[in-house]
Amino acid sequence: MNDERIYKVSELNRAAKRLLEEGIGAIWLRGEVSNLRRAASGHLYFTLKDESSEISAVRFRGRTDLLPTPPLSDGMEVLAFGRLTIYAPRGRYQFVASIIQPAGLGALQAEFERLKRKLNSEGLFSPEHKRPLPRFPERIGVITSPTGAAVRDIISVISRRWPLAEIYLFPSQVQGEQAPEEIISGIEAAQRFSTTVARLDLLIVGRGGGSIEDLAPFNDERVARAAFKCEVPIISAVGHEIDFTIIDFVADRRAPTPSAAAELAVPNRPEIAASVAEAVARALRGINQRLERSSRLLESTLRGYIFRIPIRRLETAAQGLDLRLARLGRATREAYLRRARRLELLSERLRLVDPRLPLARGYSITRKRGETRPLTSAEGVGIGDVLETIVEDGRIISEAKEVTVEDR
Repeated sequence: MNDERIYKVSELNRAAKRLLEEGIGAIWLRGEVSNLRRAASGHLYFTLKDESSEISAVRFRGRTDLLPTPPLSDGMEVLAFGRLTIYAPRGRYQFVASIIQPAGLGALQAEFERLKRKLNSEGLFSPEHKRPLPRFPERIGVITSPTGAAVRDIISVISRRWPLAEIYLFPSQVQGEQAPEEIISGIEAAQRFSTTVARLDLLIVGRGGGSIEDLAPFNDERVARAAFKCEVPIISAVGHEIDFTIIDFVADRRAPTPSAAAELAVPNRPEIAASVAEAVARALRGINQRLERSSRLLESTLRGYIFRIPIRRLETAAQGLDLRLARLGRATREAYLRRARRLELLSERLRLVDPRLPLARGYSITRKRGETRPLTSAEGVGIGDVLETIVEDGRIISEAKEVTVEDR
């Protein structure tokens, strides 16, 4: 016995504590809460148990402040992250938890990651499907609860920043079992409105903050696919600053809060007014610079040779004008004479071919009455035919009594 080491109780507890902490380290532990109590110091003491065993556990207040713990109650199943240790003064074996969350959250997170990988592989998150937001929207659709703070925040921000925009609310539940169906119906209703009534420039879909269970409708696959098919650009506005939901990845733009979505959706009127004023000022400066350059060019031109002896230049121009006018007069007279001679020639030709000219010299034209072709032979006349003879000053109607054809 003299060769064997004798431990003090405190030494044994410290050795066992070191073995537990170094040998097992930090772990996740799943169990049911029982015997929950909160000490005056703010520390939480409880037991974690399963169907056959239990272990004492503690959650210290300082860590609770850094990583908030959901409200616990006896019978609640939780996932706890921490380390095994021994409370040396009493030799108590216990589990010191640093993170506690309801056990269901682990399953929700796993389903979230599975759906995220699936939709990403199908291309629903691809950047090439993201549509740009209009810079100056005229009509904005909002899909959210009609009684929540989110819709009031969106209306307030848009009205302040860009009062020209019209806001159309498509009410929907944003929490609970019916929420996914109502959100999908809201997206479809907004699409129909944009197609048949008035074109919507963009949609804001979202709600205020909440727990992971509250945000579950926005992690629904059906909602994600409806948002992807919508032809109106969508801004997701689910009020969770750090974490993402599935609709955030599908939407054309993501905003951390409804108010931020409203700011993203519309320009700021004072900023636009200032930008317009600056553009006008730049334009005026450009005009003034052009006027100054033109003025300098005009002054330089007036000081030139042509303006220093204007009379000489005017005399030279006048002489040139006289020469051009003289040439123009001669050309006009020559053209007139040529046309007059040609007119006389054509008139004479026309006179010579006038069929009435032989009539004036005693000739006449005879034809059968009712015909237009003159008679050139007696063979074409029969006894009793009525003949019409045209002389210079009239017509003679006669009847053929005798017709004689002479040999030629």
